Amino acid sequence: MICYFPNSTSVGASDMHDPLNAFALGGDVYIDGAKAGPLAGLTFAAKDVFDVAGYVTGAGNPDWRRLAEPAKHTAWAVSTLLASGARLVGKTHTDELTRGIFGDNSHYGTPENPRAPGHVPGGSSSGSAAAVAGGLCSMALGTDTAGSTRVPASFCGVWGLRPTLGLIPMDGVLSQSNTFDTVGMLTDDPELLAKMGEVLLRKKIKDVRPAQAVVLEDALEASDPAVIAAFEAALPRIQQAVAPIVRGRKLSEVPLADWVEHQNAIQGREAWETFGEWINNSNPRFGFEVADNFLRGSRVSQRTLSAARGFRLRAKRWVQDAMEGNSVLVLPTTPVTAPPVHSPRSVMWEIRHRIVSLTTIAGMAGCPQISMPLCKADGLPVGLSLIGPRGSDAMLLAAAQRIGKGS
Repeated sequence: MICYFPNSTSVGASDMHDPLNAFALGGDVYIDGAKAGPLAGLTFAAKDVFDVAGYVTGAGNPDWRRLAEPAKHTAWAVSTLLASGARLVGKTHTDELTRGIFGDNSHYGTPENPRAPGHVPGGSSSGSAAAVAGGLCSMALGTDTAGSTRVPASFCGVWGLRPTLGLIPMDGVLSQSNTFDTVGMLTDDPELLAKMGEVLLRKKIKDVRPAQAVVLEDALEASDPAVIAAFEAALPRIQQAVAPIVRGRKLSEVPLADWVEHQNAIQGREAWETFGEWINNSNPRFGFEVADNFLRGSRVSQRTLSAARGFRLRAKRWVQDAMEGNSVLVLPTTPVTAPPVHSPRSVMWEIRHRIVSLTTIAGMAGCPQISMPLCKADGLPVGLSLIGPRGSDAMLLAAAQRIGKGS
């Protein structure tokens, strides 16, 4: 793979190449990894919410960057990849303070989607997915709260893993919602995703198979017809490489669209508790949707928050019940393909709600989810996902390896 690096004088070059606007302002960070290790000779980028000692973490917002001090320590995930032999080649764009799902940053622009030109890359790990899809690095770190790794993986046609909540340390990562946030992994190859997973999960990937793969019919109800057709066409690969397909299951009688309101309440309130004091004191510049997200989070009442947390406990049980007997859940990663850049905001709001109606399943339950680039709808990438029980990350990565070998 040919790898290009963002503008940087630290590597002794004056004209480095970032044709996709994938790398962040001040993201010209180049650090050699260990001389030997399982990822030696490979390159990685890190979303600009991962601390790197001596560098400012910009988090997609110019006022955050302006007021922040250089990090004193390097994030655990970055240090671990470096120790495994991988080279850090830059920090990538993110939606402001990770509060977005399309990748369109009002301050720094939208990274180009190399596999769906003219369409958004997905966010908030937008630059990481674009860099991987465009061959600018071998792999990338993102984060995932409400889909921030899974959505760009789907839109950019790459492999992405949201791990089990809490399984990978978030040390040195700017977090918005501590009961949803995870480190995310992105690659263009399932074998490499498994190697990256072994390093970050600190666990060998063994060929363990689930008993069955349960298609979530309520997830299909939320999806566009073209996405459903592409999903159905890919199911034989799941049947062959993962487990027998089981149809006709729904998670609950509560529509997935209603799950979104409860996630928004918890996530919005936690994000306000994280950033509210800084917003009050700094009066930062935000894009409209990010500002609106923070305002709505600040107004979540204690009664609404308690009800949402109670619903989350029920949702966890529904998801666990659906995976009883060592099952995995099968669904489209996103119900739509990547919308065109500069789509009307009113259109994007409706699409956002539909996207989160699918990503909230693993988010509410704290389960791992892997998005695999197995489908195309109307010529655009869309991911097919497996959700497994908590702690089944290695099983999902092994399934992705088998699927990749069969392609």
